[in-house]
Amino acid sequence: MDGGFSGQVPKGWASRIIFCGGTGCHPGHFPAEIACAIHPPFQTGTPRRYKTRRKPSNPRRTMEFQCPHCGINMTTEDANAGEQVACPSCSGKFQIPSLSPTAPLKSTKKARHKLRGGWDEEDHANISFLLSLGIGVAVTALFLVMLIPFKGQPWSDIFLKRGWVNYAEVFLFVWGIVILALKWRKSRHQRNAMLLDVAPTSLGAEINAETVADFVDHIYKLPMQLRDSLMVNRIRKGLELFEKRNDNGEVTVILNAQSDIDANRITGSYTLLKVFLWAIPILGFIGTVQGLSQAVGSLSAGGTDPEALKASINNLTSGLGIAFDTTLLGLVLSMIMSFPMAAMQKEEEETLTLIDAFCAEKLLPRLNDSKTSGHDNILAQAESLPAFASSLMQAHEVFLVNLNHATEMLSQAGETLQRRLDSHQTHVEGAFIQSINRLTTETRETLTKPTVEMSHYLETLSKGITSLDETLRKLGGETIVVKKKGLFSR
Repeated sequence: MDGGFSGQVPKGWASRIIFCGGTGCHPGHFPAEIACAIHPPFQTGTPRRYKTRRKPSNPRRTMEFQCPHCGINMTTEDANAGEQVACPSCSGKFQIPSLSPTAPLKSTKKARHKLRGGWDEEDHANISFLLSLGIGVAVTALFLVMLIPFKGQPWSDIFLKRGWVNYAEVFLFVWGIVILALKWRKSRHQRNAMLLDVAPTSLGAEINAETVADFVDHIYKLPMQLRDSLMVNRIRKGLELFEKRNDNGEVTVILNAQSDIDANRITGSYTLLKVFLWAIPILGFIGTVQGLSQAVGSLSAGGTDPEALKASINNLTSGLGIAFDTTLLGLVLSMIMSFPMAAMQKEEEETLTLIDAFCAEKLLPRLNDSKTSGHDNILAQAESLPAFASSLMQAHEVFLVNLNHATEMLSQAGETLQRRLDSHQTHVEGAFIQSINRLTTETRETLTKPTVEMSHYLETLSKGITSLDETLRKLGGETIVVKKKGLFSR
């Protein structure tokens, strides 16, 4: 297997010792200029300067060499000559050779002009739905089982004793985190692939019709574990098109189109996560409404018995606390998931930006289709400047007209939306106030009705006793003391 690794090291990695953290890699270390491209550098040692082996007045040069074990091509600065390193591909230890006046890499011609059909490209943005779903179900079940020993604790009861809504919230949250973890693995693979030297200068300072086949063959010799990546796939397609059509303009078009495709694919990969982000708090609100309905139902079931009514009020207050736990959990989980989601999206967009910058700054300037010289291009552009300026002014006028029209439509839509929002808010507030007033009236009537009936009964009883006392006084001429029984016994 033949390939190459680039000296394009991310900013801040220069002059550092990189320890490979990948499984199967050699535990040794090697300079950052040939950092391991199979596994990311999880740990970095303390910065140090390499000993200069040439006079300080001489500028540094890039030297190219091969691994004596697997033959992979690598590049580094000549100041690192003589360093003991480990190959990022086969993990074999060897010493960087000294710089020779002319040490061009031997290119293999056996595979040139062979039939190339590319390779099966993996979706580098979207995660397998069934895989993430299975892992999410397993992790959710494991998490809930681990909480069983802590049953009875307030924080544990939020997950275990609040009904199906909290289970659904936890499952969606875990599923989203699993998707982000799998996307992070894919993004790490893209970062590692960016260390590959996909267009080495040893094959030619420029890429033309005669040398493009060597560059395409070089891409097909890159390590299999890093070949299928966004950057390598995009450059391979551009070079293969240049090999067939020999046109810089068409290569630029296909690179821009592939960039748009990759960006749209990454943006679309977050659709399900965005659904989770608003579905989790919505589930919390549903659980709260469900708890409120059950609490109000227990209040109405109390009847007219004062003791039962008091117990139902206690159940209402406790039920409200339980009901709002679902909303609290939903808001907390959605907020926690939003931070890694934003960070992951930023990292993927930054990777695409770096790939676009490499294609625009490193690859396209080296393409030479030999169709027109620079002088002819300047003359042609100078002749077309008046027509271009005229068309630009016309396009600008059309743009201003369309912009004014769009602004008016947007303003009208905003006014319509504001009116609808005001109407909806008024309707919701009125309905809510009516519900509160009705509940207050029913509660007051339920509480005062037994008191009124009891007062009426006591008043009737008092009148009867008074009437009986007067009757006895008239009959016997003396007052008869009546002993009170029941509620009025002494």
